Amino acid sequence: MRSFMKNTKIYFREYCNSTTIHGFRYFVEKRTLFEKLWWFIVFIVSLGVCVLSIYMVYEKWEQSPVIVSFANTGTPIYKIPFPAVTVCPEIKSARKKFNFTDLALKVERSKNITNLESTQFDYMSLICTSHYRDASSTFTVSEEFYDFIHAVKPMFDIENCIYQGNKLSCEEIFKPIFTEEGICYAFNMLDRSEIFRENVVHYRNYHQFFRYLANWSTEYGYTEEAGLLTYPRRALLAGAKNGFSFELTTFKEDLDYLCKDDSLQGFKVAIHSPTTFPTPSQEHFRISLNQKVVAAIQPSMITTSESVRAYDQERRRCYFQTERNLQFFKIYNTVNCDIECLTNYTLDACECVHFFMPRDNTTNICGPEKLKCTQKAERDMQTKNLKKKIEENKSKKKKKSLAHCDCLPVCTDLTYDVDTSQTDWDWLKAYTVWSDDTEFIDQMYFSSLTVYFKSDDFITSQRNEFYGPTDFLANFGGLLGLFTGVSVLSGLEILYFASVRLLCNKWLYGKWISGNE
Repeated sequence: MRSFMKNTKIYFREYCNSTTIHGFRYFVEKRTLFEKLWWFIVFIVSLGVCVLSIYMVYEKWEQSPVIVSFANTGTPIYKIPFPAVTVCPEIKSARKKFNFTDLALKVERSKNITNLESTQFDYMSLICTSHYRDASSTFTVSEEFYDFIHAVKPMFDIENCIYQGNKLSCEEIFKPIFTEEGICYAFNMLDRSEIFRENVVHYRNYHQFFRYLANWSTEYGYTEEAGLLTYPRRALLAGAKNGFSFELTTFKEDLDYLCKDDSLQGFKVAIHSPTTFPTPSQEHFRISLNQKVVAAIQPSMITTSESVRAYDQERRRCYFQTERNLQFFKIYNTVNCDIECLTNYTLDACECVHFFMPRDNTTNICGPEKLKCTQKAERDMQTKNLKKKIEENKSKKKKKSLAHCDCLPVCTDLTYDVDTSQTDWDWLKAYTVWSDDTEFIDQMYFSSLTVYFKSDDFITSQRNEFYGPTDFLANFGGLLGLFTGVSVLSGLEILYFASVRLLCNKWLYGKWISGNE
């Protein structure tokens, strides 16, 4: 045993004299104990700092494996579509077809109304957000609701639709669509067959751009076959002259100040991606009566490198299109996911869904009596979802529930930032210059909107690996080399002394230590 320990000591001295690791040879030199102890402490401290630094690098990579940075070059706007424009009139019914104010006052003053008026009031109360909706005891409504809202809708009088300097047929490019604001009108959206799954129920020809087949997707952009004139329409050039403009007409006799709590008149406008279902109550700007509004668009796009796909979805904090299938939507994005999540939560809480939510033909439509339930369901879902996220951040454990939507961003996403400006439009004075007949024209209000891109290109953001395999190895090796002088060859050197050299010594000298010792 004593001989083995002696030979081991000799062999270790041989290794220390030969190794490329810094400082090891000082351990076996015939020097004072103080010097050897000093070098040992220096080596241990250096090794400790090295291990701590490597751990910090690993922890940083573990917590944030993906980094978002700006692209090196700009992206031309012709590679993305012009945004979808959804216009929602604040007037929900033409007064000649249905006078909501008169009926609301009757209900408020407890006057007798017919069964038909009661049903129509119930229908209208689903869109009008005034307090009169509390007067109903109708839990669900039938499909006739859509027929009624369609029948009494005000005329959507839109004129002078000019896109990229070319005059288009407003009737052809704007299509009706049901949103939480009732009937709105959308431009440059994908057809309902390309946004929704086959099981979703639709009303008549609403949200139907059936002439067009989408040649663009958020993840892959336009197809190779797509030319300048494609769908959704490209954003070709920047500037107001190359944008999209149109004029809206509102008849004074149709103004209603009781339907909405805020009593505002005009239009709500949502600017969104062609693949996204609009939520004008959440994100919009207004066009007031007798005003010209200009909306300057700045695209905001984020892409994700293929190398990031290898990471877990929770670590990269996004979904690729093929990774998350929705029940009602063919296209995944955060907005569509949130709508679906709210739909499922509302159905579970209220046993029905709001009229604008996606549904199949077996799902009931909530009536006025259920509006408080749907509002509470939305608040509860948002609160529970927020609490879940906070709890998960603390516990690092993911819990599934209806309230937890798990609507991570899509890995490649396109949004549009909007800057608006407006000015009063005294169109009547200009009209009287040409004509003295103002009796008819004086009964109308006009509004105008121009949407255009600020610049011909924009800077995209990119998700990339924070540390790739090579980067991580370089950081790891760099720290080892900096603090201890260790390299890959140093590791192989240890392996050599622990195996190959022992065997060769045995073959050369008949013992496992060198014959020189």
